[in-house]
Amino acid sequence: MYKYILDPSKTNEGPVAIGRTITSTTSRQVRDYLLCAECEDLFNKNGESWVLGQVWNGKHFPLRDRLKLALPKYEFSSVTVFSGSSVGIDTDRLAYFALSVIWRAGVHTWNLAFGGKTTRLNFGGSEESIRRYLLGETGFPKDAAVLVHVCTDYPSTGSFYTSSESRTETSPSLKRFGFQALGLNFMVFVGTIPPTVRQFCCVQSPSKVVFQRDCSEKTEQAFAQLMATSREARGLNS
Repeated sequence: MYKYILDPSKTNEGPVAIGRTITSTTSRQVRDYLLCAECEDLFNKNGESWVLGQVWNGKHFPLRDRLKLALPKYEFSSVTVFSGSSVGIDTDRLAYFALSVIWRAGVHTWNLAFGGKTTRLNFGGSEESIRRYLLGETGFPKDAAVLVHVCTDYPSTGSFYTSSESRTETSPSLKRFGFQALGLNFMVFVGTIPPTVRQFCCVQSPSKVVFQRDCSEKTEQAFAQLMATSREARGLNS
């Protein structure tokens, strides 16, 4: 995803990253040594490779292009709902990718581009069921749900941000996490999953639903929290 958002007209310059204290271009990524090659290969073949072929790649947005040719299942408010199974979207890989991303944010503290570290996510009692699912030892966890939104707005299409926990007023035994990947907005619930959430899960709902919407409000909120304490580096806009 870092490569996808590079400006080809600017050589030797990384993408713009918004940190807690500074906003600047950088080639440094959120990365660390965590898994063995076998587990990395599991993540790649079960989700990462397929998803990276569906997001905005600087020229095209394959998954959104597919939805443009599909008939929606129904619409409500500002959201269009599609049947993933009818459209031919591999929602199992979308869900695997989402759980693999948040799991890595929960079991390890990562180094950030401009210094500092991430805050580990707390899954309560759901960490083990997610781990076993990612290893292929069990099916999709009963204590998890993944909602996928395909974004129609430009800011969300051309950006991504790491996993974080969001407040949920549904139940104290339910946790919600979110992250964005170049036009795909993921909401992951873990804990005691109510039927109202399960019916919108891209794996557990009968038609494996996928949503399409303008995600700009969520994107702006995510970056606004960082920009409140972040200063722009000198010459950033030159």
